[in-house]
Amino acid sequence: MSFLEYLAASQFADWVRVSILGFPTLIALHSVGMGVVVGLTLMVCLRLYRIVGGPSAQVLPKLLTVAVWGFHLNLVTGLMLFVARGPDYIATGIFLIKMLLVICSAAIVFWLRLRLAPLAEVSGEPPADDSAKAASLAATGLWFGAVFAGRLIAYLSDLY
Repeated sequence: MSFLEYLAASQFADWVRVSILGFPTLIALHSVGMGVVVGLTLMVCLRLYRIVGGPSAQVLPKLLTVAVWGFHLNLVTGLMLFVARGPDYIATGIFLIKMLLVICSAAIVFWLRLRLAPLAEVSGEPPADDSAKAASLAATGLWFGAVFAGRLIAYLSDLY
């Protein structure tokens, strides 16, 4: 029995699959984390491109810190959901695409947070930092792709 099969046969995996609270609670928390990370990344992107006014430059790194917390919530809840059907997910191409998009977008958000950290001491308009702008746009696009791929799992696989 592989490790993923072992996890999928555990009592916790059974709780996630059949409990009236397991899957619905975890998927709801996963959705909240997703809304936080994707929404705040989009907000930072729109602010860096000066499409919207709003938070001063010093707030942007703080928004990305909250986005990182949203990512951590997604990581924990995603792993808990994965335990219930890991072997099935691994065999699904759209899930693997989603994971690739998540990894790339998370790496960009972590980098962007470090890049914009010096702004926490400055006020006013964010600087015209082309690399930060491009990274925020890429992260936003990748997050939307990951959300889209995540929804497609239900439609393009036989998992549900």
